[in-house]
Amino acid sequence: MKTLTPGANAPVIDDQLKVRVSASQAADVSSFRLSENGKVRADDDMVFYGQKVNGDQTVKLVKEGAITEFEIVLTKLQADVQKIAFSITVDNGTVSALNPLEISILWAGTEQLKCPVTSIGSEAALILGELYRRNAEWKFRFIAQGFNGGLQPLAEHFGVDIDDPAPAPPKTITPPPAPPSTPVNLSKITLDKSKPSVNLKKTSDGKFGLLKVNLNWNQQKKSGFMGFGKSQLDLDLGAFVEHQDGNKGVIQALGNAFGDIRQPPYVQLMGDDRSGGMSDGEWLHINGDRWSGFKRILVYAFIYEGAPNWSETDGMVTLHIPGQPKIETHLTEGSNHLGTCAVAEISNQNGEIKINRLDRYFASQVEMDKAFHWGFRWSAGSK
Repeated sequence: MKTLTPGANAPVIDDQLKVRVSASQAADVSSFRLSENGKVRADDDMVFYGQKVNGDQTVKLVKEGAITEFEIVLTKLQADVQKIAFSITVDNGTVSALNPLEISILWAGTEQLKCPVTSIGSEAALILGELYRRNAEWKFRFIAQGFNGGLQPLAEHFGVDIDDPAPAPPKTITPPPAPPSTPVNLSKITLDKSKPSVNLKKTSDGKFGLLKVNLNWNQQKKSGFMGFGKSQLDLDLGAFVEHQDGNKGVIQALGNAFGDIRQPPYVQLMGDDRSGGMSDGEWLHINGDRWSGFKRILVYAFIYEGAPNWSETDGMVTLHIPGQPKIETHLTEGSNHLGTCAVAEISNQNGEIKINRLDRYFASQVEMDKAFHWGFRWSAGSK
């Protein structure tokens, strides 16, 4: 492994790479495929939380949180792509809060280039580095350059056309000729202590399509005595479901209660990630076309295996609803000796969807059940 300092570069040997950005807390990392003029050719050259893969599948955002990962296939990039730039931005604050921060390049399953950011300023964004062509070969340059402004001015700097909801005409930077595309929407909603809930208005037909809840976490954090050694953490996603007719159920891998998206309870856990090693974590699907029949859904996460240590998991739950900004909340503020987290309640409010962040921690699902008055009868189970 080679360690680079800002301004240094090194050749990239393999054509299938992972680019990993590690920070002290979750942040938004983006990539931009650039032509010779340093601008994107089209808006889908930007890959970020709202657009996780580009048009030809050559750059994919596969992991988010305090550790972010992109998968890149260099040989499939079109000839007019000269660079892929990587940046990190902070919603409310500065990148100085992300220290320690580094970007690394992996191929052949191994970290090959390591680039620790040793000097972080007061900007809200940082251009970390870039992959670039030189004499028909690819290299990586470590940049670590601060950028004034957040994600929108950074994206506009690279030529991305942003969907601006403001009444004034949006600023448009014209890239080289490309097929027309819809401007990129950077909007997202983060539920936290200052903003714990959000309401989504009901649709004309009362249907919302497929609602997808994602749980992702970092399996690489150290744990054990004084932080030495590693123990595998198995986080599980689950839900309590109540319908308007009074029927209730529990959806979770424990006891193999995976549910069904096509028939009652119209909620399904899509597999079980035992290690956090899957690139996109665990998914819970909700049939939003049946939303009129739902009363409430309590989404929770619990540590099935490993010592309860929420601050080390970098856990994040994200709700994806068609036509809506993604809604996310982080699971790093809880009591580390309690293994179950009530993440959020999704409730039907006269046909609207209300999402309320709970962020409450319990010793077990039984205790959580009592706290929120669900009234289930519990017995011991295993996966």
